[in-house]
Amino acid sequence: MATSENPAGMTGAYEWQYTIASYDVGPTRRLRLSNQLKLQQEVGEKHLEQSQLPYTYLYDTLGVIFVLVRTASVIYRAPVFAEHIRLSTWCRGLKGAQYLRCYRFCDEAGNVLIDSATTFALIDTKQHRLVRPSTIKEFEGFVFLPEKENTCPPPGKIILPEGMEKADDRRLYDSDMDYNGHLNNTIYADFLTDYMPGGIAGKVPTGFQIHFAGEAGLGESLEIETALKGDTAYYSGRHPRGQCFTASCTFRPEE
Repeated sequence: MATSENPAGMTGAYEWQYTIASYDVGPTRRLRLSNQLKLQQEVGEKHLEQSQLPYTYLYDTLGVIFVLVRTASVIYRAPVFAEHIRLSTWCRGLKGAQYLRCYRFCDEAGNVLIDSATTFALIDTKQHRLVRPSTIKEFEGFVFLPEKENTCPPPGKIILPEGMEKADDRRLYDSDMDYNGHLNNTIYADFLTDYMPGGIAGKVPTGFQIHFAGEAGLGESLEIETALKGDTAYYSGRHPRGQCFTASCTFRPEE
């Protein structure tokens, strides 16, 4: 893996040059959906660090963390093993108490490979209650780019179809957990391929949405249900405490 960064003080956008590593891809040598989210998570952390708001400062000093609420992606062509890409991220602004962050993956020629949009909420680390950004002075200087858009619409509500069928009871292990102590948001993207109705073989994902409805912790099990309607697969995950996530994934046949 090779990377380079271009931090230049507190700016509205951050760009990261990256080479797709062997552990980022699956059997087709395309970037896994979960590794796409991992790269988005990492470039977002780098952007916050550049803006003097690293995770450790947010957690240890301010007692807050960002949690992902919804994410959506449009995949024109997934980057492949050893490909050099440019990944950029920026925040378009606030909608209520939620941040809208965008991401763009480009190849070396500048062609757009993936556009993604996510919404984040800020919560306190002790009681997991919503925190309004306006109450934290450290966020006053954060730069937003409301006019800078990409081709991925902001993620919306996912309407599940009738006829969802149980696919699995997915037990959660230590390797699924993140540094906040719950199921890492990137793992949900693995569910989209692992539980694709009819299998993922011969299908190329062209986009997906995930709505993170509730946290899931170590040792819990998620009841996974799925349905297939045309070129879209739908997913639902529940635990005894209620809905954990809903998702959808569009695809095209392998050429």
